[in-house]
Amino acid sequence: MGFSLFGPYHIAWLIIITLTVIKVSKHFNKLDAKSQSIVQRRIAWFILLFEIIKNIYLINRNEFTVDYLPFELCSFAIFAILYHAYTNSLIIGEKLYNLFLPGAIAALLFCNWTHRPIYEFMSLFSFIFHFALVMYCVMVLYAGIVKPNKKRIVGSVLFLAVTGSIIYPLNKIWDTNFMFLNVPSPGSPLVPLEKVLGNPGYIFGLACMIVILWVLMYLPWNKLQRLKETNDFSTH
Repeated sequence: MGFSLFGPYHIAWLIIITLTVIKVSKHFNKLDAKSQSIVQRRIAWFILLFEIIKNIYLINRNEFTVDYLPFELCSFAIFAILYHAYTNSLIIGEKLYNLFLPGAIAALLFCNWTHRPIYEFMSLFSFIFHFALVMYCVMVLYAGIVKPNKKRIVGSVLFLAVTGSIIYPLNKIWDTNFMFLNVPSPGSPLVPLEKVLGNPGYIFGLACMIVILWVLMYLPWNKLQRLKETNDFSTH
């Protein structure tokens, strides 16, 4: 027996995840740089090893298919987080903020595993995996390790352009749905976009949604930057 989107079971997960992310982020922010680095790396390795365990589980059950290859946005996040945990790269950090964080949140809000029994491994894995992605992204943002800058958005645009141009034809060849570039995820905002714009027209709608989301996500940081520049000017 599965669960319904925004039903009691789903809402309970979202509340637990939200409260845990807030608590962990506050604790992480109080740590010194060395301790923060240790936590980052442990979470990064947990995410990677958890993904490997999932694949072993599927292989043992003869359920591993091409659909489980690491070509989803959240799959790319695994390697981005692992790299970031060791480097605190500003470029990767930008992608954590404007790509992987919203992607993981969207996956939790509009989860495509509602058909799975609630206590099945894959259902639990999906919640915990995306929760870990969100937690890492939020805690490094809250601690100031990731500092969003609109000037670095171009890197994320190029990332989406390159991966999208490769994955779209692969979806057609393999009949897969990586990054939801073949059909929208049921229950997501992409469904009404498909009804209005058709398929693949909804992908244009998705691109517009990303632009709008980025405008909203960067507004607070732009205001903070202008405020900082004003304060710096007034002190000279």
